[in-house]
Amino acid sequence: MNFFDELVIPASENHIMLLKYMLTISLLLFIPYISMMLGATFISTHFNKKGKNEGNSLYLRFAKDVIEKLTITKSAELALGTIPVISTFFAYAQLLYTAKTISVGMFALAVILFIISFVFIYKYRNTFKLEGIMNAFRNISGKDALKSENESVAEIKDFEQSVSSTNSISGTVGKWLLLTASYIFAGSMALASSPDKWPHVGNILQIIFSWQTLFNFGALISLAGIITGGAIMFYFFSWDGGLKDMTDEYAAIVKNAAGKIALGSGIMFPLMLMISYAYLPMESQSPTVFYYTVVVLIIFLIAGNYIYAMFKNSDTRSATAVFILVFLLVFFNIVKDQLAFGNAINENTKEITKIAIEEEKIVKSKTMQSTGIDAEAIFNQKCSACHKFDQKLVGPPYNETVLKYNGDVQKLADYIFNPQKIDPAYPPMPNQGLKKKEANAMAQWLINKVTKK
Repeated sequence: MNFFDELVIPASENHIMLLKYMLTISLLLFIPYISMMLGATFISTHFNKKGKNEGNSLYLRFAKDVIEKLTITKSAELALGTIPVISTFFAYAQLLYTAKTISVGMFALAVILFIISFVFIYKYRNTFKLEGIMNAFRNISGKDALKSENESVAEIKDFEQSVSSTNSISGTVGKWLLLTASYIFAGSMALASSPDKWPHVGNILQIIFSWQTLFNFGALISLAGIITGGAIMFYFFSWDGGLKDMTDEYAAIVKNAAGKIALGSGIMFPLMLMISYAYLPMESQSPTVFYYTVVVLIIFLIAGNYIYAMFKNSDTRSATAVFILVFLLVFFNIVKDQLAFGNAINENTKEITKIAIEEEKIVKSKTMQSTGIDAEAIFNQKCSACHKFDQKLVGPPYNETVLKYNGDVQKLADYIFNPQKIDPAYPPMPNQGLKKKEANAMAQWLINKVTKK
């Protein structure tokens, strides 16, 4: 049995639907954020190195501004990066339960690499603040003080070198780890949507050296470039009035960098999109997936015209419209991919549902064998009018109340047999006239149902 099968439970049909929604939402948060982080890290490290080599303060400022603006905050890394990618992993683990594929293991590896890369990238980002503090100190102290040979100045110079070295190393390591994680992530998604390849792909090298992975990754990178270019224009020129104290020369550098990455990626995106669609197996394809692919292409063409006109005319007034169109592009592209994935795992989800039904029968059978009473029938006759497991009705949801008994069957049975008003937010539960034996059976059945979830 797959190791990750031990971490999950077979999902019911409703649970599978919720998992698909959760997966789509997680990717809607994660893909744009990781795209901006990828683009920002590569642009920033490039201009940081170029600025130091050429002594160009504008390049150095752009390197600092782009990493700060596009990675947002450390809290955003948690909310838009770490939590969504972990949620994505667990959703895939649930939906691929019992599937004989290494996709889930590769997703786990990608998650680990993503988290490590986040640490390095935010360390790289923080070094800019330290460098700013050192520059401010240099301006206050004056050049003559820094040229003196006293011990404190020597220590400051050592610290400056340490910060500069950390800046270079953390940026380089972070960006390549992030790129590697994205490649494995793209390959894992491609394999997950190709059940015909599951039996034949048994190690990571087969994923790495796969045309499907390459083209899926190409589509992800080109999408990342479009998102990054649009985000730079939006955050630098539209958001909250744009960056302050930008000179014309600095604005030209920003526009040139954003334009090149957006337009270059825009040329590559439709090609990668069509090739990755062509590589989808028959099980993944459907008219709906095709229609969404067409919608993605239409939105891309509209956004592409805006981007081209914006950079051709050096007019940043369309930055907000471009940002919205890019978000819609991401949204429909993710929905398209998840529809294809849903089609691919259709047979597997049927098997999962079947296992879930069998386990439900086992739980019911155990309860009936131990008590001789059909607790589910009692629930349907006497309880279901006022209670549900996952939402409020007349009474509170069982998923909340039953857990409070910590598996104490006797204590819950006593309450069911002779209910007392506990929560003032709900009306008192009427006595259902159950016998002690029936109350015990109901308590055992409820605890089994809730803890199983």
